[in-house]
Amino acid sequence: MTATDSARGDQAAVTEGGLLPGAGIPWEKTFRLWSGVVLFVFVGTHLINHAVGVFGVEAMEAAQEWRWLLWKSPAGGSLLYGAVFIHIALTLKRIVTRQTWRMPIDEFFQILLGLLIPVFAISHIVSTRIAYNLIGADESYHAMLYQLWPAQAIWQSGLVIVAWGHGVIGIHHAFRHRRWYTQWRLPALVFAVLLPVLALAGFVASGRENSLRPAPSLRTAEQRAKLERASMLLNGAMSGVALLAIGVIAFGAARRRAARQIVVNYRGRGPVRVPRGTSILEASRINGIPHPSVCGGRGRCSTCRVHVLSALSKLPEPNTTERAMLTRIGAQPGVRLACQLRPVDNISVRILLPVLGGKRAALADVSGEEWGVQRDATILFFDLRAFNALTRSQLPYEVAVLVNRLFSEMKQAVEHYGGRIDMFLGDGFIAVFDREGDSTFGARSALLAAGDISRVLETLNVEMGSGLPIPIRAGVGIHTGPTIIARIGEDPQHADMMALGPTVTIAESMQNATKEALVDFMVSEAAALASGFNFAPVATREVAVERLNAVMMAYALIDSHALLNVIGRASADGKLADASA
Repeated sequence: MTATDSARGDQAAVTEGGLLPGAGIPWEKTFRLWSGVVLFVFVGTHLINHAVGVFGVEAMEAAQEWRWLLWKSPAGGSLLYGAVFIHIALTLKRIVTRQTWRMPIDEFFQILLGLLIPVFAISHIVSTRIAYNLIGADESYHAMLYQLWPAQAIWQSGLVIVAWGHGVIGIHHAFRHRRWYTQWRLPALVFAVLLPVLALAGFVASGRENSLRPAPSLRTAEQRAKLERASMLLNGAMSGVALLAIGVIAFGAARRRAARQIVVNYRGRGPVRVPRGTSILEASRINGIPHPSVCGGRGRCSTCRVHVLSALSKLPEPNTTERAMLTRIGAQPGVRLACQLRPVDNISVRILLPVLGGKRAALADVSGEEWGVQRDATILFFDLRAFNALTRSQLPYEVAVLVNRLFSEMKQAVEHYGGRIDMFLGDGFIAVFDREGDSTFGARSALLAAGDISRVLETLNVEMGSGLPIPIRAGVGIHTGPTIIARIGEDPQHADMMALGPTVTIAESMQNATKEALVDFMVSEAAALASGFNFAPVATREVAVERLNAVMMAYALIDSHALLNVIGRASADGKLADASA
């Protein structure tokens, strides 16, 4: 038997023996996610139905018929009840098999809200679906509102908040690493906040209207007794499940304490002892070692990755989730995901990525979006021509006055159109124009700012021309494309924003190309298309991007008049929106 086979055998033995309860099965994450999505859609349709209540009870009844077509059909009902069972079972398994209860605050609230859902939901389930099945109760909104308003208004409002809040946090955790999510995050946030507010407004409006209608037929004493017994059974079952979960957690903690201990040696941090089968990320959290994990240890990102410094032959093989992520990032041999790697023997590792935000708690998972996002942005690269010749005959004070005046005006021009100065380069700067999900805004704003920059240069030449050896000239390169916007600094409250990636490199190449082409502005084809301006009359040329070993097409604008003609045509045609809005 090889060392690898031995390690696999140890891994299997640990799993079967219960010492590795938190390892999970790769498909569990998928089933837990999509069953949660089904329940989120169910709750969403329910809240939409409530929101219709602002138009009256009759509107709610009409909308309910459409909702029932989905969820009361054989397929819809099977999907819903299957999702309920799968999500609750797998979520409880994940909770009771946690190796540590140290967690990010958002994960804590997700778990807390999830545990509160059955507390708030039992009375609602009894008075609706169980009442219908048990005593043939009327499920119309007229009858339900009579039961709920106003006696259970606060309780039902709590149910809306905990159920929707749990789902929103879960959806955010599941999809925030997808590239498409950044484009939809703002509309999704508006929807996530607006829908429960409208649902509660509809509930209040319809409840008040319904209270003025004749009361429906009252339930008999026998029917009420049946429902009370059903409620007692459900509450008893929930209490039993809660006690069982607490027992499993306590038993697991005792088993882990009694289990064989292994040593995890962190390069630069020293050794720690943890029960065999604890993941590297859990070991870090247990011992307060700063360890980044944007996805919270779900295997959806690679920020927790470590470099294994000890023998690789003793490691368990990556599971499906880990293998897919390692392949995606092109990981080198010895690099593993700390959240998925559960060593069965002593191991030495090096954490590859630092925790950003040194003033924060070491165990708090920092949102990836807080430190870096990727979105379509437009980069404007500005460079003064012959800066040394311009300042050679000037006194230091005169140079300081010129530079401060110049860049103060440039900053105003950039910020007027919603951009920001990313970096000053002595005789130039990089400006970024971006708006989430709107590349047109960035491209148009950059071109409008370039037009203002050209006017600033003309004004300065008039005002300061007599004291300058040569006129002030500049080259501007503009490009639009996927850009990483990252915070640079220890504290996100005071960190500087910086644009990174190929888009910046291409914008710099565009600016460099203005020197060879003897023009003032070079606008990439991508930026021109994104802006929506008419560049058809402008000559194109190829621009070599040597650092990327690529060639890009660009529009060469000889001077400010050529640029202003492009912008002016769009404005005259009524196509130019207010870019500074």
